Amino acid sequence: KLHDEVDRVFGNDHDRSSTTEDLNELNYLECVIKETLRLFPSVPFIAREVQEDFTYNDYKILRGSTAVLFIYYIHRDPKHFPDPERFDPDRFLPENSHDRAAYAFVPFSAGSRNCIGQRFALLEEKAMLSSILRRFKLKTAQKRDELNLSFEIILRSEHGAFVQVEPRF
Repeated sequence: KLHDEVDRVFGNDHDRSSTTEDLNELNYLECVIKETLRLFPSVPFIAREVQEDFTYNDYKILRGSTAVLFIYYIHRDPKHFPDPERFDPDRFLPENSHDRAAYAFVPFSAGSRNCIGQRFALLEEKAMLSSILRRFKLKTAQKRDELNLSFEIILRSEHGAFVQVEPRF
C-alpha cells in the first residue's frame, strides 16, 4: 500500500527531489509515520510543573509538584487505540481518527509547550522515507520484543533495529 502511494505520486522517477506538493499527497505515509510514533514516541515521557492544586482520582496534587506524563503508555490506551500493540496505520486515516480525543496522540507533546518543529519533522520524515521507498523494500525479521527499548531522554533500542534493504527494481 505504501509503495503504491509512493509510485502514484512519483511515477517512475526515482531520482528527483520531492516537492511540498508531493509530500502533501503522501497521506498513507503520514499514517505510517504517526502509527510508528504512537508505538515508539521519540520522547517517551515529559514532565511539567503543576500550576495549581487539583484532585485526580481522590489524590490531591499540589501546585509546584512535578507531573510526569508517560506518552508511551498514553499511546497504548485501548479506549483510544483498540488492540493497542498492533501496528495499524489505518488508525490515522481521517475517518478513523476524527472522534479521537485531542490529547490521546501527543508524540510532540501538546499545548503551549509542544515541539515547535513538529511540522518540519513530519515533512523531513516524509521526504527521507519517500526517497528510500522509491528505490528499496525494507524488511525485518526482528520481533518487537527483541528491540530491548531503553527509556531515557529519548526512546531507543539498546542494540539497534535490524533492517534488510532490498532494491525494488
